[in-house]
Amino acid sequence: MKKRKIAIIGLRGIPGKYGGTETFIEELTDRLKDDFLFYVMHEDRKFYEDSFNGVIRVHTPSVESKSTSIPSINDFISTLYILGKHRDIDTFLFLGPDSSVAALIARIAGKKIILNPDGIEWKRLLKRSYFAPFHLIPIYLLTLLYMFLMEFLSCKIPDVVVADSNGIMDHLKRHKPKKTVYIAYGARRLINEVSKGDEDRILGKYNLKPKDFYLTVARIVAENNIHLEIEGFKMSNSNKKLIIVGNFNPKDPYNSYLTELREIREDIIFLDPIYDKVKLGILRKNCFAYIHAYEVGGTNPSLLEQMLFRRPILAYDVPFHREVLQEGGIYFKDAKDLASKIEMLERGEFDLKTIKKMQIKRIKRQYNWGKVGKEYERVFELVR
Repeated sequence: MKKRKIAIIGLRGIPGKYGGTETFIEELTDRLKDDFLFYVMHEDRKFYEDSFNGVIRVHTPSVESKSTSIPSINDFISTLYILGKHRDIDTFLFLGPDSSVAALIARIAGKKIILNPDGIEWKRLLKRSYFAPFHLIPIYLLTLLYMFLMEFLSCKIPDVVVADSNGIMDHLKRHKPKKTVYIAYGARRLINEVSKGDEDRILGKYNLKPKDFYLTVARIVAENNIHLEIEGFKMSNSNKKLIIVGNFNPKDPYNSYLTELREIREDIIFLDPIYDKVKLGILRKNCFAYIHAYEVGGTNPSLLEQMLFRRPILAYDVPFHREVLQEGGIYFKDAKDLASKIEMLERGEFDLKTIKKMQIKRIKRQYNWGKVGKEYERVFELVR
């Protein structure tokens, strides 16, 4: 039987090297590729197509750097290309509110539209503006207004709006979309069995020992509150290390602020992104605790990945994280509270047995990729 074709627009490309969106699409397409033929946008320097893991990657020119991309323009270019070359594709899945302009073009072309707006993107700009040079503040504010408009359009254009958390769904319903469904992300399993020798070797590469460090894996942007983590860790009397893995860019104002905030502390270590799943899994498995200070997103794949390793998770106290972790997290409200929770954790004042059980329970019941794949398959059938 001929496979139904679906275009996916709004990511930087697969395999995932940038963030949760790319991981999500890689996992989703891998599970549904036997039933659907996916055409996945992949930012590049020229137009061409190739195949990756049973998926058609549509390479299109884009503006991008180590940590920056211009999604609205890149999504627009990719959509025009696919509409022109693959006219038999009748369904488009768009990711992020800034893909709304591209979604409008596909809607005018008579296509079925599904859109996942991700987090509250205009609030990201508000947070980032706190660390921007004064002369760039007007640009940040104009971009914020633009993103608010894109969020509104992201609820008006699609046949179906997909929210990855109940908190995001409640937020989006204020714009009265045609139809909204809740589908979470899944937790990506990074490692199976690795020998103790291999674990020690990889930890040794980073000069680390098991359970001797706190870990964060994140995009280095203001709304992920890396500064709050550093401040809280410095306030605590912990003798462990703080390891932050992310896309550090010395030219970015927020990244420069973090470097100044860290000072010359040898126990606060910045690592470039780790794409090797085994290495990343070993760090997650062997951390004393994980710190997750994201603020404006919905369900975050990096948090879900960590839950598989049953380590304590110190999470910023926002509704999105309480929805995911429930009793499986230790919550903090600010840097001072984080310092306090670090010290309480090291004194053994939390019921870690209950925390670990709840994390695995949540993953099995709500955040597994098999369940996510089936729910997206139902949405694809819904918009036929």
